[in-house]
Order: sequence, then structure tokens, then C-alpha cells
Amino acid sequence: MNGLIKKKIKGTCFILPAFLVHLVIVLIPACSMFYYAFTKWNGLNEPQFNGLDNFRRMLTDYDFLFALKNNVIWMSIFLIVPLILGLGMALIFTKIGKIQLLFRSLCFLPYVVSATVAGKIFSIFYSPYSGIGSFFEQLGIRGLADFAPLGNEHQALYAAAFVDNWHWWGFVLVLMMSALHQVDAALYEAAQLEGANSWQILKNVTLPQIKPTIVSYFVFVIIAAFTTFDYVWIMTQGGPAGATEVFSTRIYKTTFINFEAGYGSALSLSVCLLALSVYFILKLVQKRGREQL
Repeated sequence: MNGLIKKKIKGTCFILPAFLVHLVIVLIPACSMFYYAFTKWNGLNEPQFNGLDNFRRMLTDYDFLFALKNNVIWMSIFLIVPLILGLGMALIFTKIGKIQLLFRSLCFLPYVVSATVAGKIFSIFYSPYSGIGSFFEQLGIRGLADFAPLGNEHQALYAAAFVDNWHWWGFVLVLMMSALHQVDAALYEAAQLEGANSWQILKNVTLPQIKPTIVSYFVFVIIAAFTTFDYVWIMTQGGPAGATEVFSTRIYKTTFINFEAGYGSALSLSVCLLALSVYFILKLVQKRGREQL
């Protein structure tokens, strides 16, 4: 019994430093956000309680609602494009034998590149002075001379999403390959004996078997879409003219540039509650999906 108590004490001693750091850096600020969300505060002076005024303002805040629309677009892109690319390439790679390790490693390489490095490199590629358009113009191809998507309010969000997708889809590929390797080979053999074609095998065997992984992917992407910040800030800082503004950049500007920390806390709290709601809904769907398998 004494030995068990000693082990628990040792384990607690190992965990305690990390817990204290997490408490100071994450938990205390997160809890204080609940209070500041109901105050008028510039981050410096004494906060003044203003009830639900921040949340009423949010309902008519065009910048916040526009950021909400951009987040929905961003989320839709990452729910569809990386999944199709990752799953499609995973289905191909699982059929090419030992050489799949080489291709899988090459596709995964962008994932280890930091957001700062990737964002800056692609900003150069997108530049009208030193990027792709300038390169083709020197070759005598004039069609891309004005190619500058980060300066176009209709293209900038998709240009930033392309870079994030380039970085992200290799991870999705590895995730889907792991799921495919767990599918029982006997199910494929039975389907082939029944005369099923490739599409029928994918629809009736592969997708149902990897459904939990796909649902988990949806949960992760939806939550990540609410907090996306790095690529948008590095490449556009929410511009041009707010065209790429998302939740995180709107909250950052509101809190640290406009010095409206109380309103920024209300925005943060709303985004957290929205993300948690989506998380619990999808976890419920995931649980039901597992029960049906």
C-alpha cells in the first residue's frame, strides 16, 4: 500500500509543474474572459460592468458577421478539399506496394514546414513584382502578368486557404492511410466474390469502415476553422479591405489594436461556445455511428 502511495506521489510531482504552467497561462486567463466579456474595458483601466451590451453589439457588428462568413467558407474548403485529396491519394498509395513509403513521406513534408516560412514563401510567389506573374512575364507570357491574388479581395481568402491546404493535406493522407490499413481484408475479398466493382467497394465497404476516422476529421477541422489565424495573419493580416478577416484576426484587432478588450473577450467567448456546441453535436454523431457498426 505504501508503495502505491509513493508511486502516486511521484506521478503527481511529475505532473504538477506542467499543471501549474497550464493553470497560469491557460486556465486563469480563460476564466477571466468570462468576466471581462460582460464589461467595457480597454485592457488598461478598471473594467466597467455593462451586462449584455457587448453581445447585443455583436449581433449588428458587420465586421464580425463578415468574419463569420469567411470562417464558414474556410471551414467548407477544409471539410472537402483535403479529405478528397487525402483519401484519394491514400487509396492509390495502398495499392502500390513498398514504394508507398517514399510517396507518403514526400506528401507529408509540407506538414513539417512552419506556417511562418510557408506563408512568407507563398507571399513571394503571389507577389506581382517577384512572384509567378513576374516570372511568366519575363518568359513573354502576358496572361499572368497581373497575377496578385493577395491584393484581390475576391481571391485573397482562397489564396491563403490554398497555402494552408498545401501544408495540411499530407497529414490527412497519413491519417486516411492509417484508417485504410485497419479495414479487414476479408471484407474486400467477400465484396469481390460478390462481383462488386471498385465504386461499390468504396461506397459499401471502405467508407463505412473508416467512418469514425472521417467523423473525427470533421470534428477537428470544424474546431480548427474557428481558431485559424497563422496563415491569414502572415499573408494578409485580414486584408485587403477586410476581405480575409476571420474570427481570430477580428478578435486580435479588436483587443490589441482597437483596445476594446471587453468586447474582444465577448467575441472570444462566443466563438468558444460556438465551437463547443459543434464539438458536442459531432461527438454525438460519432457515437451513434460507432453504435451502428
